[in-house]
Amino acid sequence: MNQPDSPQVIEQIAAYLHISPDQIECIPIRHGTFERNNVWRLNAGERSFILKQHLIAEPVGESTFTPFQVESAILLRLHQARCRVPELYWWSDAASYLLMEWCGDTTLDDLAQKTPTGELNPILQNTVRAFCQLEEGFAKTAHALNPYIYPLDYSVFLQDMLQTLLDQGRKTLDYLAWMRGEPIPADQAAGLDAIWTRMSDCLHRATPTLGTLDYNARNIVVNGDTPTFIDFGSIGWDWSERRLVQSLNSLGANRTNGNFVSLLEQEVVKEYAGQVSEHREDCSETEITAQVDYHQLLFYLSIIHRLLQSTAQPEEAESKATLQAWGDPKARFQRALALIINSHLSEDPDTKRLRELTATFRDASN
Repeated sequence: MNQPDSPQVIEQIAAYLHISPDQIECIPIRHGTFERNNVWRLNAGERSFILKQHLIAEPVGESTFTPFQVESAILLRLHQARCRVPELYWWSDAASYLLMEWCGDTTLDDLAQKTPTGELNPILQNTVRAFCQLEEGFAKTAHALNPYIYPLDYSVFLQDMLQTLLDQGRKTLDYLAWMRGEPIPADQAAGLDAIWTRMSDCLHRATPTLGTLDYNARNIVVNGDTPTFIDFGSIGWDWSERRLVQSLNSLGANRTNGNFVSLLEQEVVKEYAGQVSEHREDCSETEITAQVDYHQLLFYLSIIHRLLQSTAQPEEAESKATLQAWGDPKARFQRALALIINSHLSEDPDTKRLRELTATFRDASN
């Protein structure tokens, strides 16, 4: 499907724009090696828009609303709250199409893969501000958005999911220790367990916030230095720091020579913590930066776990998908390990010790 499959939609858009249908051109938008067949740049004379069709026409799981209904409602509310999301101009309930403000077609993931991080500082500062505005926008409109929240018992789901990540991360550190040819000594393991308990307790105590459930660097488009957050077909509860980490780490999936790129640095995290702490009476900037650091560490430990699982069971469907999207697993492993060791996002002594310990595993294997 290279063009919208409904000529009536083009006719309706033309009528909305007061032009003839033959003045409209739809160009599919590509990201990486995949073509997104449900998103187009719609050119109408000198104006450009984004045209998106939701391909899932039924509610997902136990949800009451379709992704199209969720996204259209969320965009209207968030735009009214002055968040950096596309303005919604026109929509078709019958065909699940959205006509939105053109905000560019270069994603933060694109920029991370081809631009030195130091050159992205203005964009990253703007992205953090826009991220915080988005979090605040969700908080202010939470009551109105409540019907659209994906139905889960989040108090159980989030704690279970976090504990799974923590357990996987701890086991992955044990595996990494074998890079030096021996397990972690008992006294060192006891110290590691104590650190892991403190980190776990801190993350489990943190309060989740309402926001999108589809957060990654491909869902931030950049036009000049201005970021815009996109894709709001599903919303729910999660931790802001986890969203930040996954939004500002580029996976470079389905790209030739793609690899992991972290856009998080201490100054970026400080900017985030400074803004967020204004609205959290029970959490200091120091605690917030530590939580970002913890989530960054868990993120890349989970990636290493996924790589190890994929190479150990290459015939599994999920492993095939991972290896196809990420390419050379050795290069990916080395990059993820380097990011664990070199990402100093806070002054937290526990993450510093974990990174130092991981570095000894790597260095002993060289």
